[in-house]
Amino acid sequence: MAPCSAAEHLPFALPGPAPSVHRLPDPSMTTTQRLTRTLPGPKRRAAHRPGRAPWFVAACLALPLAAHASLIDDLPAGTGYAAWELCSRTMVGGDDFWRVRTDYTSPKVQPLPLVWDIDRVLGSKVTVRSWVPLLTNRRIGVFRPGLGCTLITPDTTEAAVRAQPFKPASTPAASSLPWPRGEGAAQTSRLSTARTALLARHGQAMFSERSQKAGEKINTLAVLVAQDGQLIHEQYAKDYQRQQPQLGWSMTKTVTALIAGLMQRDGRLQLEQPVGLAQWQGSPKAAITWRQLLNMAPGMAWNEGYEGASDATQMLFSQGNQAAWAADRPLTSTPGTVFTYSTGFANVAMLGLKQLAGGSHQALYDYYQARLFAPLGIRGGVIEPDASGTPVGGARGMLRPVDWLRLGQLVANQGQWQGQTVLTPEYMAFLMAASPASSEYGGSIWRQPSPQIPAELRQRLPADLVWFAGHMGQFIIVVPSHQLVVLRMGVAFDKDLSRNQAFELAADLLETP
Repeated sequence: MAPCSAAEHLPFALPGPAPSVHRLPDPSMTTTQRLTRTLPGPKRRAAHRPGRAPWFVAACLALPLAAHASLIDDLPAGTGYAAWELCSRTMVGGDDFWRVRTDYTSPKVQPLPLVWDIDRVLGSKVTVRSWVPLLTNRRIGVFRPGLGCTLITPDTTEAAVRAQPFKPASTPAASSLPWPRGEGAAQTSRLSTARTALLARHGQAMFSERSQKAGEKINTLAVLVAQDGQLIHEQYAKDYQRQQPQLGWSMTKTVTALIAGLMQRDGRLQLEQPVGLAQWQGSPKAAITWRQLLNMAPGMAWNEGYEGASDATQMLFSQGNQAAWAADRPLTSTPGTVFTYSTGFANVAMLGLKQLAGGSHQALYDYYQARLFAPLGIRGGVIEPDASGTPVGGARGMLRPVDWLRLGQLVANQGQWQGQTVLTPEYMAFLMAASPASSEYGGSIWRQPSPQIPAELRQRLPADLVWFAGHMGQFIIVVPSHQLVVLRMGVAFDKDLSRNQAFELAADLLETP
């Protein structure tokens, strides 16, 4: 296949603006290194260098526009994905820039690394663009302490985003009490010999690679297990530690539903009431209810594909006001009747929650920090906002794995926490029950039975099992009847393997006293 048609390989697509720096190639460097080497200094640029690139550019420019239109469509998503990934994982998560660029980002956006140009200002921003003439699709990931990273798209500016007023929440004092009340280490002394061996065996398998090809690795970063409200296993990849927040991707959808549950408990929201977005007034969409929206069945059109110019990639990587853009998708079915999994619908839900909180990002941020994160002992967690200031409720939760596990424990506890009711029994019943439009999905959480899990494994798992799920192998598996919570996080290019390993661990733990 011609190089310019390689866009099908972009699970999240390709980049933008032109180059500037040209130097003679270093004969000791590989072609890829010459193309993407980051130069020293406070502003570190990955500059284009002569090498394999000219044939790529010539091929692209020689083809008719129609022949490489898909590549052009992919450029904004690729630069956007790369800029946000590099910003969040390094500036929020404290990860190594080169590891994130080479191991986690580059394989995801092929063939973008042949033409990308990366600038980063430490502690401030990451800019990704293409130096290919005419294909100027620059994206900037801007870091703000307390808020994480925000993607700057063509419809906004970095200055406008940085000018948004914001006051970060204070971080709760650390406690040495056992998890989840404090920051105590895993309690392993009461584990049976069989369970100790089982956890060691699964840990070794989950942190090992079956393939050394970058685009096939599972890159497990964290595996944690809680049983009966106690942390019994906590394991991280080499060079990673507890204090590093990790991106949950679509696990954030369930967090959005938990925030909605808090508003239901506070009397601000009723599941049968219309969402009431201002932009829906006077249209048939004004009748869409919270129940329908959180069940992923609002009746609106959506393409959740992660390649090319899908609704998901256009929204995430080309729109400054993501939720408003998603809310404009047309009605195509009767609300409540058709299940359509959508990052956009979760973003719309977050916009509705922002409206209920008072209309400002600060008000919603203060609400979820004070009403959800602080009571659970979640430290430094954030749902990164888009350029309009609305948290990206479908994809951008950045929390430490031990804090993601706390959210799973809250679900395992049926909304109770340390003797207090955080979420009402009524709301928890909605969260866990099958949507009228899909038996495998509840109130923004996945549930049994699901064809995503292999049949032989599915038969070993209880009927009340539910799970948070996120792109590239993020899972929190919750079995309330057995008070078991299993977490797996990483950057998995083999999503089936990462998923099956997590569910096999849960099944084996349930069968091993």
